[in-house]
Amino acid sequence: MSYNYETAILKTDYKIYTPLITPLSIANKALEEVDNLSKIIICQSIFRKWLVSRKNIYTTCKKFKTLQSTFNSVIGGYHMINITPIKESVWEEINCKIVSDVCSITDEANGNHVSGKDNRFDNINISNKSMKKIGNNVSMSSYRLTKVCSDKNNGNAQDIVKEINERNNSFDYYSILIRKETEVSIIEYNWYIIPKDYHTFSIDNLTHKIGKTGNKRGEIIGWKSNNCAITFSMSSQLWYNFNIEHINKYKVCSTKIDNSKSKINYAQIFDSFSNTI
Repeated sequence: MSYNYETAILKTDYKIYTPLITPLSIANKALEEVDNLSKIIICQSIFRKWLVSRKNIYTTCKKFKTLQSTFNSVIGGYHMINITPIKESVWEEINCKIVSDVCSITDEANGNHVSGKDNRFDNINISNKSMKKIGNNVSMSSYRLTKVCSDKNNGNAQDIVKEINERNNSFDYYSILIRKETEVSIIEYNWYIIPKDYHTFSIDNLTHKIGKTGNKRGEIIGWKSNNCAITFSMSSQLWYNFNIEHINKYKVCSTKIDNSKSKINYAQIFDSFSNTI
């Protein structure tokens, strides 16, 4: 006599048959899960592609490299009036002027130096930085970290790195203007667009910075890593230090200015344009 396993199961406690598990049902369930998984993978792939194209550094750099002529004109126009090199909040404003024809500018810091983002070009949040090159090296100022480390409270490496990472969430790329000043009044400007997570700005293995002279000798005076330093006496400000050769691939435009030429004064500008504006 043949024996029907499914009938036997049906005649047992109903709890065993809730639901009836058969090889066919298991196979259907597996196929359904595989199908759902495939859909998830496809959705994730599309989303990742969108994110990459949305904030792709190579696409962004390529677009900004087309602005060489505009870069020359805006920087040159600034120095027709000003002898002071371009730095700090001035660079924020000038950077907006340079990209205004190819980007939608929806947010500007206007010199209000909040942590992180200064401008927004299209859908990319920008942190503007400017600095002077000495040899091949530059030092770039960043956040003041008195909240997590100071003379009175040295803090710990984990909390400091966490604070920096949280502030970094407000922007995507650095827009950096580096200048080289010569003794003959020539200023060379180089513009870089660099991802915030580029290895030059990564912070690993923070260790104590120990005083070597004066009344702080032998005491903890800050923190340091391979490419950055924090000094309590300087408002616990984070400074990045790196060789300019490490960021050469992210250079988008450059120009040279003869800063010895005579300047146009504000009265001359007013007399020339007051009736046309």
